[in-house]
Amino acid sequence: MGSALVWAAIPHNSDGVVFQVRAVRGLQRFHIPRRALEEAFGLAPHASDAGQLELFYQHEPLILRRAMQKRPIAGADTAALQTADFATVGEVGLSATAYLSEAPGYLAPN
Repeated sequence: MGSALVWAAIPHNSDGVVFQVRAVRGLQRFHIPRRALEEAFGLAPHASDAGQLELFYQHEPLILRRAMQKRPIAGADTAALQTADFATVGEVGLSATAYLSEAPGYLAPN
C-alpha cells in the first residue's frame, strides 16, 4: 500500500510544515520543522508560510518517502522529521554526478 498525502499546513507558530498521510493502520501526522527545510532543501531563512508550503510540495515525493520509512505504521503521535532524515539537495546532486562518472563509457555524460 503506497502512502497518500491527506493534507499539509503551516502550524500557528510558522515553524515548518505539518502533514498527514495514509499509512498502514490509519493516518499518521508528521512535522518537518523550518530548520530542516532550510538545511536539507535550501529554504530561505525568512521565507513566508506560503514559501514553506511551496518548498514542501516541490519536494513532496522525497519527503513522503522519508516519512513513511520513519513511521510506516500509523501511531497516535506526531512524528518529527529532522535534517538527518534527508540527504541535502547538494549531496544528492553530487552523488548522482559521482555515480554517472563511474558508469561505463556509453552511460557517462560527455
